[in-house]
Amino acid sequence: MRIDNPAKEKLKEYNDNLLKYIKANYSLVKTYYLDLGVKIIRLLCYSEEFIPHIQKQLTYTLKDKADRFDATVVLWQEKNIKQIYKHIMPELNPRNNLKRRIEILTKQCNSFDDMWIFDKNYSTMKPLLSIDLFQNIVNSYDEENQTYYYGVENLEPEEFIKQGHIFVQILNNILKTENTNLVHGACIGLNNKGILLCARGQRGKSTLAVLAMMEGFEYVSDDYLTLEKEGENLFAHPIYSIITLSPRMYNELYDRLENSRFVSNNARKDKYVINISNFHNQFKKKYPVKLCMFPEIVSDKEPSVKECSVQEKGRAITHLVHSTVFQMNDRHDMKTIKKLISMVKEFRFYKICLCNDIYKNVECLKDFIKEYNNG
Repeated sequence: MRIDNPAKEKLKEYNDNLLKYIKANYSLVKTYYLDLGVKIIRLLCYSEEFIPHIQKQLTYTLKDKADRFDATVVLWQEKNIKQIYKHIMPELNPRNNLKRRIEILTKQCNSFDDMWIFDKNYSTMKPLLSIDLFQNIVNSYDEENQTYYYGVENLEPEEFIKQGHIFVQILNNILKTENTNLVHGACIGLNNKGILLCARGQRGKSTLAVLAMMEGFEYVSDDYLTLEKEGENLFAHPIYSIITLSPRMYNELYDRLENSRFVSNNARKDKYVINISNFHNQFKKKYPVKLCMFPEIVSDKEPSVKECSVQEKGRAITHLVHSTVFQMNDRHDMKTIKKLISMVKEFRFYKICLCNDIYKNVECLKDFIKEYNNG
């Protein structure tokens, strides 16, 4: 069921009812804060089951205290998603609505449909409130109080990890300002000179970033990060303390990961998720980006780096923007697309051709950076 452009008073009522329902049925067990550099987020956990996921995925940015916060995320394990709509929108409860009761009997259904509430002033693609019975997730956004609600039915590690990085789309909404945005990309570097790796998945950027970190590079992320533009300068901020590797790369790097903690195989078994808090000494906050790089896996025996042609630079920017807006469901958000392009279009772009020897790839990258810095 879809509702478009409800009155603000109705939206407020729905969110008030949701909060009342959570407080009546769950107890606040822990308050955390995420220091993401450009924003501080308060996490209110109403279910113990959420805590291990938060601690494993957000280890580096997770704090017990903060002097202030910019937004709040309310988390709980919802045990009865198919019935929660009755508490949020009592007017749709079949017991209170003869018309609705007849509709349900006619359809011979025992539970409610998905619920999606949209407001054109917020987004025509992202609902302000959703009850998703396929993924068993409740999402809601209270714009007035900058509060997000996120309820999940199944928090078993192998099931929940299928959602990927924990509430990444909520973080995307919070981190989005005129000068900042969450980005799907990797960032590493040396001597405070960062390289933004721009590519879609399966192009070797995670393996290159992770192994470079193991070889002494400074590190921000292999997957998701925040970009912040300050005048002519661009900075990258870390978010997560997890990396994702293919099973083959996980096996190849297994000995190097001995002090890291295996989190999950994401249920699909195409990616292994590992907590790398043992490498936190190499994590960098507000890390200056100095150039962009476009990785491509080739059949050459040796890796190489060369400056991108105009067409290759266009492809690299397209990869960065497309993979970000596609995963964040911002595909029709032209303002965000233009902002992402403007953040990187003035940088020099280089193409790194990756061979099968992942250690040679890192050495090639290291030699290039030394030459680039001396040039």
